[in-house]
Amino acid sequence: MSTLLVINATIKPDMATAIARGERPRKDYLELQRALDATILDLASVEQHRWTRVLKRVGGTGLAQAALAWRWSSQYDAVFVDQETTGTILGALNRLRRRRPRLVMIAHLLTPTKKRMLLRFLGMRHTTDCLIVHSTPQREAAVTHLGLKPEQVSLLPYQTDPLFWTSRSHAPKRQICSAGLEYRDYDTLVEAARDLDVAVTIAAASHWSRHEAGLGSDKLPGNVRVVSLDYAALREAYADSLFVVVPLHDADNQAGITTILEAMAMGKAVVVSHTRGQTDVVRDRRHLSRTNPLRTTQPEWARLLGASDMTARGHTGIYVRPYDADELRRAITFLLQHPEQAAMMGANGRRLIEETMGLDHFVERVTAAIRREQPALTSAMTDAACAVGSEVEVALPYARR
Repeated sequence: MSTLLVINATIKPDMATAIARGERPRKDYLELQRALDATILDLASVEQHRWTRVLKRVGGTGLAQAALAWRWSSQYDAVFVDQETTGTILGALNRLRRRRPRLVMIAHLLTPTKKRMLLRFLGMRHTTDCLIVHSTPQREAAVTHLGLKPEQVSLLPYQTDPLFWTSRSHAPKRQICSAGLEYRDYDTLVEAARDLDVAVTIAAASHWSRHEAGLGSDKLPGNVRVVSLDYAALREAYADSLFVVVPLHDADNQAGITTILEAMAMGKAVVVSHTRGQTDVVRDRRHLSRTNPLRTTQPEWARLLGASDMTARGHTGIYVRPYDADELRRAITFLLQHPEQAAMMGANGRRLIEETMGLDHFVERVTAAIRREQPALTSAMTDAACAVGSEVEVALPYARR
């Protein structure tokens, strides 16, 4: 099956070299390109044509990239798009064709009212063959608000590269860290960590987010520092830390997931704001959320994805209420006072990544979605899906990949 990958990123000429040198993690779209022998249309392609540059100025990057993808896509059997707006515009343009390629896309955030109106207007449910989402709330939004059929939606976990994000042998420092910008609530973390006997490193940078950290040096206590780190330096910050904290605003998308998975891959426990969108990955030892009893603290994703029983039952972190500095401080203090608990959670997290949520798992699942390969669920997986109320195809579970 000939495949076109439409990627919301610019592939720099030295990227492959940097990955080979171990200076940065592998990229999902490059691994997909290898697995599918696919062609990539990245953002740099938009700049190579005068008409797409004009279209970008008039209607935005998504429109320009979708139009270029439409021109190219007649040569392909399938098109994969890693951003819902661009993919839906491409789907609308495909209506102008008698024969169209299979369209598979990832949707990150479907709940904003204006975006829902746009996606409904463009007819996403009529033009999308497979919509991949990374969290339960976004799956529910796709089915309930956008009218997609359950069989059109694949609930597929996000990924990280466990070959790059891997634990180091040296002992950590008296330090904790956080990273990222997307929907981060660093004000609450700073307040929670104020005057604690631990250094706090905040790597407030992101390759994707347009949000601001909102932290000035005048606000910071002496034990907190804000830095900008490249991938290798961030890996060292994780390695030097006792555990990782991911403070979030109460959004309904899966903000924070990249940092959470990187921390787990590094063998670190995570303390995470239990937001509306961050409910599927971290497993807390408590059965009920203090924020909302309806928010599960022991998700069944690991079982659905075929993890071993020990991994599926293992606790990987602590959920705290969003915006609650006191509860966050108590969670941080607990792990500082019980390093054996932090170590246990970190080991469980590493196993979870190795068994179910590594980059290679993600590539195989997306490849299968593009090729329409739907493996049969075992009865145990089907029962687990029913237990958590899943109406949607559980995206391509494997016992070990």
